[in-house]
Amino acid sequence: QINDWLPFRDDFLDELLRYEGCEQPIESGEVLCELCNTVEAMARCQDCRRRPLVCKECLLHSHTDLPLHRPEIWDESRFVRTTLYDLGLSVQLGHSRGTCKHPSPATRRITIVDTCGIQPVRVRFCECLDEQNDIVREWIQLFREGWFPASTTRPETAVTFQLLKTFQEINLAAKTNLYDFTQALNNLTDNAGSQDVPQLSHVIRLWRHLVALKRFGRAHDPLKASGTQEGQLALECPACPHPGKNIPEDWRDAPADVRWLYTLFLMMDANFRARCKDRGLEETQLAPGWAYFVEESKYQAHLKARADDRPEENTCSVEHNAILKASIRREGYIASGVGAVLCARHALVRKNGTGDLQLGERQANMDYLAFRTLVGAALLLVISYDIVCQWTRHLWERMKNWPPAIQIDESRIADFRFGIPKEHIRVHGPGHSRYSFNLLPYVGRTYGEGIESQWSYMNPLALSTREMSLGMRHELMNDHWGSWNWRKILGFGPTLLRSLEEAHAFRIEQARIFREYSSTFDPNVVKTWEDMVAAWNVDQSRPDPYEEPKSKTSATAAIRNEIALEEAQDAIGGKLPPHEVTPGVFLQVGLELEEQQRAVRLRGSNGTSLSSLAEQQEKRNVLLRRIELWQGIQDVHMPMVAPLRVTGASTPPASSSAPLPRPSQPEEISLLLPSSLPPLYRSTDALAALLNKERRLRMAQMSDALEDIRHLRRILTGISEYMRFNVDGEGQRVTTRFRDLYSRFHAKVKRAAERYRAARAAVTVLDPSGSWTDTFKPLLDSDIRGPRREDDSRTTSDGRYEVSWIWLVPLGAPKSANMDHTAPASAEEFTASMRVEWAYAKARAERWKEEERLLLEEMRRVVEYCEWKATWWRSQGTRRDGDAPVAVQRGLHAYAAKQADVWGGLARRSASWWIAYLKTLGPLPDWILPY
Repeated sequence: QINDWLPFRDDFLDELLRYEGCEQPIESGEVLCELCNTVEAMARCQDCRRRPLVCKECLLHSHTDLPLHRPEIWDESRFVRTTLYDLGLSVQLGHSRGTCKHPSPATRRITIVDTCGIQPVRVRFCECLDEQNDIVREWIQLFREGWFPASTTRPETAVTFQLLKTFQEINLAAKTNLYDFTQALNNLTDNAGSQDVPQLSHVIRLWRHLVALKRFGRAHDPLKASGTQEGQLALECPACPHPGKNIPEDWRDAPADVRWLYTLFLMMDANFRARCKDRGLEETQLAPGWAYFVEESKYQAHLKARADDRPEENTCSVEHNAILKASIRREGYIASGVGAVLCARHALVRKNGTGDLQLGERQANMDYLAFRTLVGAALLLVISYDIVCQWTRHLWERMKNWPPAIQIDESRIADFRFGIPKEHIRVHGPGHSRYSFNLLPYVGRTYGEGIESQWSYMNPLALSTREMSLGMRHELMNDHWGSWNWRKILGFGPTLLRSLEEAHAFRIEQARIFREYSSTFDPNVVKTWEDMVAAWNVDQSRPDPYEEPKSKTSATAAIRNEIALEEAQDAIGGKLPPHEVTPGVFLQVGLELEEQQRAVRLRGSNGTSLSSLAEQQEKRNVLLRRIELWQGIQDVHMPMVAPLRVTGASTPPASSSAPLPRPSQPEEISLLLPSSLPPLYRSTDALAALLNKERRLRMAQMSDALEDIRHLRRILTGISEYMRFNVDGEGQRVTTRFRDLYSRFHAKVKRAAERYRAARAAVTVLDPSGSWTDTFKPLLDSDIRGPRREDDSRTTSDGRYEVSWIWLVPLGAPKSANMDHTAPASAEEFTASMRVEWAYAKARAERWKEEERLLLEEMRRVVEYCEWKATWWRSQGTRRDGDAPVAVQRGLHAYAAKQADVWGGLARRSASWWIAYLKTLGPLPDWILPY
C-alpha cells in the first residue's frame, strides 16, 4: 500500500495545505456571507460541514444550539482560532424547546471540557418554577444539557457526557490514564501550551459510579442506589450455572452423569503488580462491596481476627512463590497486591471475588475471597488454585474461625473438589494426580490458567492505581473488570463455537486412539486397570493409576550396597584392600567420572558468550582434577595400567614405544577401567575380583539407564501432545519456549542412551555369552520410542503397534542378592509399566467427551441466561411509575426497553453462531429451535 501511495505524496501534501485556506478569495474582502449574502464573510466553523464562509451575525445565529463548535476568524492573512464565547454567543439553559420566560438577569462563564478541546461558554440559567414551585438548580440545568458539572454549588466547570463516555472507553481499551488524556485535550485546544487544564478526576469518578448504577438497574429500584446489595453491580457469567436463571430447579435430582454438568468451576490467584501506596488518603467509598471488590470493613475485620495465623509449613515437593511471599510486607504500601476469584471455564471475574493483599498471598485473604464469592451459590464446585495442595490441607478447620456469613454447612463439603492449573501442576512433582484437570473426572478440558490473561489485561493500570486512594482504586479496577467481563460475554458466540468444533474432533480422535491402544492388551488386564481407575475416581486414597511405576531403589544403588556388604565381610575375615578406598568404591567413582565425561562431551561448546565458555572450562578443570586424584588410587588397585596410561594405548606397550601426548581435553582421557584393558591384562588373577564387580555395576547401570530413558520418553510424549493441542498457532515466543524445553529433555535421553551403550559394551567384554543378552539388546536410535505410537496415521494396516523392547525390561533393583536383570519383564511388570499410558489415554478420551457435553450445556445456559436477563429488564421499566417524575419515568421505560433488547439480541446473536454447526451434529436441541 505504501508503494501505491508514494506517487500521490505531493498531491496529498498540497491538499493538506489547501485545507488551511479556503476556496474563495477571502483576502480580497469581496466574498459575501453564504447565508445572508449581504455582508462580507469573515468567519467559518471548523466543525460544520463544508466550513461555509459567513459573517459574524450569521455564525452566531446558526450556532445557537451548537455552542461547542470551534469558529475561526480571518485576520487579513490567515484564519485565527476563536470561541463562540469571544464572539458574544449566549446559551439559554432550562428548556428543550420554546423560549424561557424568566431567564436569569446575568450570564455566567462556564468552562466546558469536550472531546474537541476546552473552551468557555456563556450561559444564562432559567429561573422558571418547576412542578414543585421551585427553581431548578443550576447543576441540574447543566446536567440536562449533557454537561456534567464539577460542583453542585455554583458550578464553573462542566464536562460533556460525550467526553466522559469517550475517556471511559479509551481508558478501558487502551488503559490511557487521565493525566495523559487531559494533556491531549490541552493540545487539541491550544498546542502552544497556554491553556489551563481543569481537574477532571472527581467528575470521571462520579461518572463511572453513575453509569454502573444505571447499567445494573439501580435507578429502576424504588430503593434506588442506597438499596444496592453487595455484588449487585457485577456482571455474572451467563455460561456458568445460576440457580433460578439458567439451570433446572431440580438439578440435584439428576443422575450423577448429568448432575456434574451443573458444576461451578472457579480459579483463584494473586497479582503483586497491583500495589497501592500508603499516602494517608481517606475518603468515602462510593460503592463499598457493590461490585467485584469485597466490602472493606468486613474484610479487614476478618483479617484482624486472623492476624496471628502463622504461615503453614510447605509439604509440597516444590517451593511456591505464594507461600514464600506470604508474609512479605512492602514498606510504604497499604496493599502489596490483589487476590481474585474468576470462573475457571470462561475467566469472568466473580462478584465480591477480589480484595487487596497486605502481607502477600496469605491464606486468610484467599479464604475470605474464595468463600465470600460463593455466598448464595449452592452448587457443585471445582476450585483451581496453583497452591491448592497446600491451601486445602486445613481448609475446613480454618473455616470454623471465619465470619458466619461465609461459612458453609458441613453437609456441602462433599460438593467441593480442587485442582491445580494445567501449567502449574507440571512443577508439583509426583503425588498430585488428584489435583490434575487432565485426570479428574467430570471436569472436561478445564484449563484453570485463564486468570493469567486477566492479569495481563489489568497490569497496565498498576502505575496509575498505586498512587490512588484505596476507594478510587477499587472503583477504577471494578470498572475495568466489568469491561473485561462484558467483552468476554460478547465473544461467547464465536469462542464457544471454536471450542465445540475442537472438542467434537478430538473426542472422536482420542476415542479412536484409546480404543486401538487398549486393544493391544489382554482384556483381563484392561479390566483390572479399569477397576483401578474407577476405584481411584471414587476414593483418591486408593492406589494411583496415573503415577508412573518407579522402583524405590535403583539397581545401581542395590548393587553398590551388595558390594559394600561383601567388602565388609572380607574385612572381618582379615582380607583388607590395598587402599583405604575399597575396590567397590573405586569402581563406582570411576563410573561417575565416566558419566561426567559423557556430560561434558554432549554439552560441547554450545555457548558462545564469555560466561558460557568460562563455565564450560571451569567444569573441565574440576573434572581433570578429579580424574588425576582417582588415577592415583587406580595405580594402587590396578598397577598394570600406568604404562598404558603413559602411552595412551589399549595394547601392552613395547619397549621401544614413545610416549604419546595426553588428550587435550579431560573428557577425552581414557579411564582404563577393567573392561577396557587388553585381554592379556584381564586374564590375570589380580583383576578377577574387580572384573566381577564392574560386571555387576555395569548390569545395574544398564537397567537404570533404560529406566531413565523410559521416564524421559513419557515426559517428551506429554510435551509433544501439549504443544500439538495448546501451543500451535500461539506465536513464535511460546513455540520457541516449548521447543527449548523439548530439546533439553531430548538431550537427557541422548545422554542416558550413551550411558546404556557404554555399559553394554563393557558387559559384552566382561561376559560375552551371558544370558543377559536376551534382555539387554543393542540400543538403536529407532528403539528409543514410545510408550505409544507418535503418529497414528503411519500405523500398519492391521492397526497394531509394535512396542519397543525397552519397555519389556523389568524395572528397579534385583529382588535378591543373587538375582540380576537378565530375565525379560513378567506380564505383571510389563503391564504395570504400560498402565500409566493406558490410563492417560483413557483420561484424554473421557475429558474430551466431557468437554463436548459441557460446551453444549454452556451454550444452552448462555441463551437461557440472556433471555432471563431480557425478561428481568422488561419487568424493571414500570417499578417507579408511582413515585418518579413523568420525564424520569420516560427515561426509565426507554432504558429498560433498550437493555432488554441488548440481552435479547445477545441471545439471538449467540445462537446464530451455533445453529449451522449444531445441525451437522444431528437433530437440533430443543433450546435452540426458537432461533
